[in-house]
This record gives sequence, C-alpha cells and structure tokens, in this order.
Amino acid sequence: MREKPEAKLWQIKIEKAGEIMRFYVVSPLKPMLIFESYFGRFRRMFDITPKGKQEQLVFFLNKQDKAEVERAVEMYGFKLNSITEKHIILEGENLENKDLYEIFLFNTRIRGLFRIEYVFAKDKKEAANFAKEFNRSYQISVRKANKIACYPINFIGENKIILERKS
Repeated sequence: MREKPEAKLWQIKIEKAGEIMRFYVVSPLKPMLIFESYFGRFRRMFDITPKGKQEQLVFFLNKQDKAEVERAVEMYGFKLNSITEKHIILEGENLENKDLYEIFLFNTRIRGLFRIEYVFAKDKKEAANFAKEFNRSYQISVRKANKIACYPINFIGENKIILERKS
C-alpha cells in the first residue's frame, strides 16, 4: 500500500510595483508558477483538451510579475502548529475570546493588487481601527472572518485556530 505524502504549507508571494500579495496553500508538492503572456492566457482559456486531476498545484501569472514559492511556518501571522488529513491547526493568542476579522485591502493604484490581514477584535469597529494604519492607497473592507486562505474556520480558542481542509 502506498503511503500518502505529507502535506505542507506553501506561501506564494507575488510582487507588483513593489507591493507584495501573499497566498497560502496546503499541498504535498511545491506549487508550480508559470509566467505567461496575455496571448498564453487567452489560448489557455479556450483549451479544449481534457484536464485530469493533478497532484501539483499550478499558478499562472503575468510575465511582468515577480513571484516565488516557499515553505511557510505561519499563515497570515498565525504560527502553524500542525497539518492533519482534515485540519490545519494554527497558534494564535486570543485570551479575551474575541472574534476574528478579515481586513481586505485593495490597492487602487495597482490593478489586481490586494492584501488580506486578520485580527482579533471585539467588534467590527475595533477591527476597522486596526485598518486605519494602512495608507490611503488602499480601499478597505472589514468583515467577520469565516475562512482563512479559503479554508473554513472550524474552531477559534484561546490559543489556537482550527481550519477545515476539504479533500
């Protein structure tokens, strides 16, 4: 019987005009970055060849972007504790049992650039105060978080956050 490879947390950093976006994925294999032209993207959109399930994640990026993939030990500032078959367990200090809020920052000067930050706050107003530290080049949206990096939040405790992995 073949053993499943160990899942790892990967961080994909994409730089546009000096600003950095970060994405996180769990995969046993290092995600692959493919830089392509607009014609390459257009051709891929109309590709009719059958697509099978593949193990390695692939990210298609603009040629002018700078990007790199590296192993991550934290996700959006929360330290990675462990990855199981069904969960991602992060460490985060929440002694006052506050809610987790997502701060979505969309850069109005650079097309397609955004950042996401997560903070513990007692309400949306307190979370919005954290968002004020970002300069005026960002359009800001604050909402209660129900997922982190597309992984649904299963549990938030005093010192850990458990995310659900979908198989």
